[in-house]
Amino acid sequence: MTTKTLQVSLGSIGVYATGYYQVDGQWYYYDAAIGQWYIYSAGLLYPLKITEVYAPKVVTIAAGDKLKITISYTYTGPASVGVEEYFSIGSKPVLQYAPHVVRRHSRNLPVTAAPTEFSWSETLTIPTNIEDDWTYIECKVWHGSPDVPETGIRLKGALSIVAVTPDITNFSIDDYVKA
Repeated sequence: MTTKTLQVSLGSIGVYATGYYQVDGQWYYYDAAIGQWYIYSAGLLYPLKITEVYAPKVVTIAAGDKLKITISYTYTGPASVGVEEYFSIGSKPVLQYAPHVVRRHSRNLPVTAAPTEFSWSETLTIPTNIEDDWTYIECKVWHGSPDVPETGIRLKGALSIVAVTPDITNFSIDDYVKA
């Protein structure tokens, strides 16, 4: 059993100019003034709370391994609030993300006038029923009020799954001679 690690920052992701971007055939709009992504569908723009990006690295995992994910984010607020930090690995078979392994952690964020960074790590155990399309990692933080909206990141292609079932390939007879 091996523990692999991955650090995910839920803070600012990249610098983009305001405008439309196409990713895998889907159009998105980014408003740089407020740092908000929107998905374009049926002629309308819908705000995205979870940003989906290609993973900065790929971690190879197999059933029984442990994956340690560390998140960080910055909070500023006039009141103490309770938030839930969410960690998952999953797949995206069509259009919607499907979590398969999930861990959650609750914490209270203190009153802070200056931006304060918070971080937390969770370790997910990879189950024996893992499938080869479980290549996504999603992490987010939210509070049940509009004052602290859900925010997070979904990493596409973050995991490479070692063959779920043993497989023998490239079998050949290399030679035969009279003995």
